[in-house]
Amino acid sequence: MKISVKLALFFALISFFTTNVALAAVNLGVISSRGALKAQAKWGPLAKYFGDEIGDSVKLVTLTPDQVESAVSQKRVDYILVNPVVTAVVNKKYKTIPLATLKKKFGSQFAGVIFSKKGSDITSSSDLKGKKVMAYKFGTSAAAYTFQVYHLKQKGITPKDFSAFTETRKKQDDIVLSVKAGLVDVGFVKSGLLEAMEKEKKIKISDFNIIDKQNDSLKKVHSTELYPHWFLSATKSANKSQSKKLAAAALSLSPSNAAAKKAKIKGFVKPLSLDKVLAALKALNLPPFSK
Repeated sequence: MKISVKLALFFALISFFTTNVALAAVNLGVISSRGALKAQAKWGPLAKYFGDEIGDSVKLVTLTPDQVESAVSQKRVDYILVNPVVTAVVNKKYKTIPLATLKKKFGSQFAGVIFSKKGSDITSSSDLKGKKVMAYKFGTSAAAYTFQVYHLKQKGITPKDFSAFTETRKKQDDIVLSVKAGLVDVGFVKSGLLEAMEKEKKIKISDFNIIDKQNDSLKKVHSTELYPHWFLSATKSANKSQSKKLAAAALSLSPSNAAAKKAKIKGFVKPLSLDKVLAALKALNLPPFSK
């Protein structure tokens, strides 16, 4: 009788641990550049898609750009879907492994926008001297800080030339609304944001000047050259076998899938080169090159 009880307890414990391992969530960290609620709504279905494909529950963890490094170093996330600047930093410092690059309607590259209010005398890069400029997350934002500062550096202009350079740490929408309200003269945001806000009836793009407007393959208003889009990467805490499944799931994601539609993406492509991003970071003496 005692043996039967012990066996029952043994199998109960085995069942408990097996069930909890099976239910253990895989944590996917994603940057929430327009706020945590929008990030959950946008990327939540993708997390579920990944979970269905790899056979594990995938929990979405929303992060600001400057929170990603600590999340990786403290092993609070197994995978990250973040901008190329943050990808480059954690790749160098924590040996993360890029699995795929995000693909949107106009491809797998994006850029930064430099803009001012229509009617102002700010229409070119040189006009930024002596002006109030606002960006997002100094040093960690890709397309709302790094791309623009590097673009201007190549033209001989640095933030020291501005009368004021402030950052918003909440969401990029605040930058657009600040320029619209005349609180600052110039704003830096990612390509595609102005179009998104116009669609949401928050602004009209025609109310702004696009500084150094580019005419290339990216059919969204932008000012800088093109850089690889966000990367899906595995951290050192990720299971290698699972990472292969996740990479395969990302690369096989169809544009017609509900998760892709909700995220407004066309899927993923094999990881693009980070060389251009690293060159910009090195020129600006930003991590992982800062001393």
